[in-house]
Amino acid sequence: FDNYIKNHPNANIVEMDTVIGKFEDKKCILTLYFRKSKLMLMFLIKKYKPSEVTKVFTTLRNILGTELYKDLFEVILTDNGWEFSKPEDIEMNPKTGEKLINVFYTDPYSSWQKGGIERNHEFIRYIIPKGISFDNLTKKNVNDMMNNINNVQRKSLDYQTPYSKFLEKYGEDISNKFHLQNIPKDEINLSYKLLNK
Repeated sequence: FDNYIKNHPNANIVEMDTVIGKFEDKKCILTLYFRKSKLMLMFLIKKYKPSEVTKVFTTLRNILGTELYKDLFEVILTDNGWEFSKPEDIEMNPKTGEKLINVFYTDPYSSWQKGGIERNHEFIRYIIPKGISFDNLTKKNVNDMMNNINNVQRKSLDYQTPYSKFLEKYGEDISNKFHLQNIPKDEINLSYKLLNK
């Protein structure tokens, strides 16, 4: 990872992780955090299944096309969780065998190496505190959470939002493909009530 970034200083780095509710849950949330814009994508998946992560990236590759996929997900940084144990399914084009993107892993017990996504997960915990099951969540719930979180202004972005920074860079077409939406400042909801809308 360090060598790659040294040789590609402007690389798009996306941190990847999962968030779980209860230990016995069958579902979890896959998160993808773009370091430059602080935007976070969220996907409801079956827990601890590499095939579920592969499915998400296959869908992303299909909706974006190869070149855009390579640009947006140039570098993925994640931990050694079992669900991330098949990096070649994410990196390679299954039809051509071409390596499209690069998956790197943090050192063991070094979650600080992907600190951006860890901090961003705090927003999820405002909405769903630890210990509450994710098994009743729907895709709509997860999209609603994602959009509310991405429309919170950040001091580190000069008080712009991750959504507006991403939109500025990639435009409406790509934002729509990710189900991203603008939510006015006075309508943002980071409470459990959001899930009952």
